[in-house]
Amino acid sequence: MTYTAIRPRDRLVSIATSRIMRDSDTITVRTSLNGDALPPLGQLLDIGALQRLQNRFSAMTSLSICICDAQSEMITTPTYASVFLRLLNRTPAGRQMCESSIREAAQRDSAEQVSFTGQSGVSLYGTPIVFSGERLGTLVIGVRPPRKFTLEQVRAVAAGAGVDEQELQQAADLVPAWTEQDRKATFQFVDLLAETIATLYGQSLQIRKQLHDLQVVHEVTQLLAESHELQDILNRTAERVVAALRVKACGIRILDEGTGELVIRAVAGLSDEYLNKPPILLANNEIDQSAFHGRTVYIEDARTDPRIRFRDKATAEGIVSGLCVPLSHRGRTVGVLRVYTSERRYFGPDEIELLRSIAAQAAAAIISANLHEERLRAEHSQRQLKYAAQIQRRMIPQRPPSHPRLDVGAVYSPTLEVGGDFYDFIEMADGRLGIGIADVVGKGVPAALLMASIRAALRTYSTRAGTAAQAIGYVNEHMYRDTDPQEFATFFYGIFDADGDRLSYCNAGHEPPVLLRGQDFMRLDAGGLVIGAFADAHYEGGELRVLPGDVLILTTDGTTEAMNFENEVFGRARMRESILRHRALEAAPMAQQILWDIRRFVGLADQSDDIALVVVKVR
Repeated sequence: MTYTAIRPRDRLVSIATSRIMRDSDTITVRTSLNGDALPPLGQLLDIGALQRLQNRFSAMTSLSICICDAQSEMITTPTYASVFLRLLNRTPAGRQMCESSIREAAQRDSAEQVSFTGQSGVSLYGTPIVFSGERLGTLVIGVRPPRKFTLEQVRAVAAGAGVDEQELQQAADLVPAWTEQDRKATFQFVDLLAETIATLYGQSLQIRKQLHDLQVVHEVTQLLAESHELQDILNRTAERVVAALRVKACGIRILDEGTGELVIRAVAGLSDEYLNKPPILLANNEIDQSAFHGRTVYIEDARTDPRIRFRDKATAEGIVSGLCVPLSHRGRTVGVLRVYTSERRYFGPDEIELLRSIAAQAAAAIISANLHEERLRAEHSQRQLKYAAQIQRRMIPQRPPSHPRLDVGAVYSPTLEVGGDFYDFIEMADGRLGIGIADVVGKGVPAALLMASIRAALRTYSTRAGTAAQAIGYVNEHMYRDTDPQEFATFFYGIFDADGDRLSYCNAGHEPPVLLRGQDFMRLDAGGLVIGAFADAHYEGGELRVLPGDVLILTTDGTTEAMNFENEVFGRARMRESILRHRALEAAPMAQQILWDIRRFVGLADQSDDIALVVVKVR
């Protein structure tokens, strides 16, 4: 950021100005606080500090001195270094004589000497205290004469002041005369002191401005921190900007990332007629594009600026000058903030930085509010997900069925709160036992809903169907009719007869269950295509006699496809090893141990798929 200062032509003006450059925009700076007149010298600098500075200067130089304000009134008590002047100030007339001369010297437009009274030979020198072209006051000193006072001069002063002539003559004899060189050096020294006071004033003004801006930013921060409601944040920001910068109006536009439109979200001081404009797209607006790149854009006159699309509306609204700054926080820009004035207005660097600071605070609050809303939505979704998980858990059988010849155990481990794998046990009135296991495409809530639909259909049609293949056929018709084409599932369903001697089954594209008999594994893969994808799918069933000691293992593919950090899958071979290792256990602990074998293999790697596993042991 580069600023180039140009001194004003007029020596004394009410508001000092200088030119600065920011990017490609030219902005004229007001050096006073918020565009107001400069505060008085005695208001900004401590009078006591000025008095001490004056007294020390007098003691160091043996000069009488006094500081006056812009109205030529004394703001410090005069310090009289000579016995001559101190003697005069003993009487009211002498004091009046001294103070009148001080005021007369302070009223002069330029640094010059003023005669004390008549031809007394005594004079005062007043040098203006000027800051940024504006006169703040005058530094007045007593001037030593070029030669000793004459008797006539002392007599005239004594008569006017009402003091003893002889005593005043003795005091006059103590006043040393100045050479021209002494006079010139002293005036230069006094001019330097006046510049020093002006410099102190400027520093105090800058500190005051910075404190003002910090207070404004702090107030905005407090206001924005009180609410997470986005609209409330935007309204507060617009109102505070108008008050802090004393502008006509403020508008805040937030980018709709989906449409690219800068949507007006908050205004202060703008009419509905002005706001009723066609959509403003970021891509079509040069001013807002510049702001989105981090620049501060100055509008000197909106009525004639070619970058303004709706100049007629700006004219009707009474808008003249303006600024546009980005709403940015940590490199993320969410919108723009504009301020408008009703007359030609020039903004200084402090005002620009104040506006950018407010915009940054507002952007942080906007982003925080958005995150808060997203968090609330996420928490709401999480609660709904937990409710859905609780419902799904109730759909998964909590206890295995009781059968005189069959020992049944099962485990279920979804990757999310809810999942698409499930198993179910259906105890029929005639003593038969149905066992189903399915893997629905996808994960999360959609898969869980599809799983619930399959479960409901299975329970509806299982008692109506004579065989497992017929039951799956009915479920497929239900799925195809009530779901989208991309929603399908693999499904295995088996029915043990009442005695537990025979198993009728059908496999609809599912990971084939295995039957362990002795040391041999048998795959149960008779069946057909996945359910829900084809209306005319045909399913063939299988049937086998089960013997005491047989172990039937039904799983979803989350078991064999479980992967460790080396990208190795658990696989069917390891699954069979685990089955053999734990075959002596009861069904429930055997299912749990197989699951633990899978988890030990995976280690700290994330579980990539749901796991459902059912163990049936023939007693």
